[in-house]
Amino acid sequence: MSQRVGFRRSRLFVHFSAFSLGVAAVGAARAELPSIVHADAAVTSPVPGLDGSLGTRQKVVIDGGAQEDYFGWAVAIDGDTALVGAYGVTVSGREQQGSAYVFTKADGLWTLAATLVANDGRPFDIFGDAVALSGGVAAIGAYQAGNRGTVYVFTGSGTHWTQKARLDADDGATGDCLGWSVAVANQTVLAGAPFAFFDGVQHGAVYAFAPTGGVWGQRQKFTSDDPGVGDFFGNAIAMDGTTAVIGADSKEVGGNVVQGAAYVFDGAGGTWVQQAKLTSDDGVAYDNFGRSVAISGSTVLVGTPYATVDGNAFEGAVYAFDSDGTSWQQTAKLVASDGRSEGYFGWSVAVSGDGALVGANAFNDNAPGEAYAFARSAGTWSETAALTSGDGNGVDFFGWSVALSGANAAIGEPFAYIDGNYAQGAVYFYDAPSDRIFADGFDTP
Repeated sequence: MSQRVGFRRSRLFVHFSAFSLGVAAVGAARAELPSIVHADAAVTSPVPGLDGSLGTRQKVVIDGGAQEDYFGWAVAIDGDTALVGAYGVTVSGREQQGSAYVFTKADGLWTLAATLVANDGRPFDIFGDAVALSGGVAAIGAYQAGNRGTVYVFTGSGTHWTQKARLDADDGATGDCLGWSVAVANQTVLAGAPFAFFDGVQHGAVYAFAPTGGVWGQRQKFTSDDPGVGDFFGNAIAMDGTTAVIGADSKEVGGNVVQGAAYVFDGAGGTWVQQAKLTSDDGVAYDNFGRSVAISGSTVLVGTPYATVDGNAFEGAVYAFDSDGTSWQQTAKLVASDGRSEGYFGWSVAVSGDGALVGANAFNDNAPGEAYAFARSAGTWSETAALTSGDGNGVDFFGWSVALSGANAAIGEPFAYIDGNYAQGAVYFYDAPSDRIFADGFDTP
């Protein structure tokens, strides 16, 4: 069924603790950046692109950034606009209120267009921990706000963005963590609350919000059709049109605890209805299948960063599923060409058309993590490049977050040292020539 190509670390743990992980070895075509490009500098460097051709890459950091800003914790791209979360930013003296940054691309260069902050932000809201962007609508999670979590909606383009709404659950309770994950499409925002109760079970839930007459409000609260305690439903969300895929990476499957599952929902009728439950064909306990999810058209990718591959613990894998319009089937299992123990391949995933990007944020004293590009041709996925920052160190977490939209890609490195500041963070933007694979979502030229 599958084509082999190539205990959860929760974000609460990551926020306050250090790691002792390994690193994935060097993969296929590798691009390395020689210098930092600040957000206000119009400079790019020609490098081998994600398809092996000569493309460009730009590294951006925020001027005036500080230690533990975590810039790049979350990234999203829609065409030539990108959104970057930095949950640790101090705003007007309020520690870890958080910020999000809008970048726009013109003449091949990404530049900072706007800085977004909540108009009622408070210390430790963690605004920017999750971000989503589509059609001029930005959704930004702040899962510690008010001890229940919330999501902020901004609308705009270019340099002009306005906060339109603060989205709160009608039945929100302390510790729900609404906004842990967010997705947006067609003027609808989905927000995950993975610690929320549903019918008395702390399974996790997803809330749907949309505007009526310009006023945003809650439209639905839903969960899977087989809720169990501690499933962590809503830990990851992705949307394309009226189809959503939702991770529940602690779901027990066939007696295997924390194997994980992902659920596909259809919202075409105005109500979100479960369409399918996705699990891997070779899953075992503690895989954390569903830690990351992505969707484009009829293709879904599900990250399983703790999976053992060829005897390598925590090497990680990504599973591809495709729909024929009536059912979803596993069609591929993607692994890194240079995978190794504690690689955590699949920590982040993105898909656009026939192209995919997978983050593997493992590190040691020699490398800060990798991201892998894949292309699909005639139904077969193949790795086209293995990318590293080229200028980082062993605690940068390159590949912590990834985003992909047509020719444009972003890779977050939130623990990067910048000017001596630990975890100030950085983001790398990639593109490729218009006549090459990456330009059309990795379509074969």
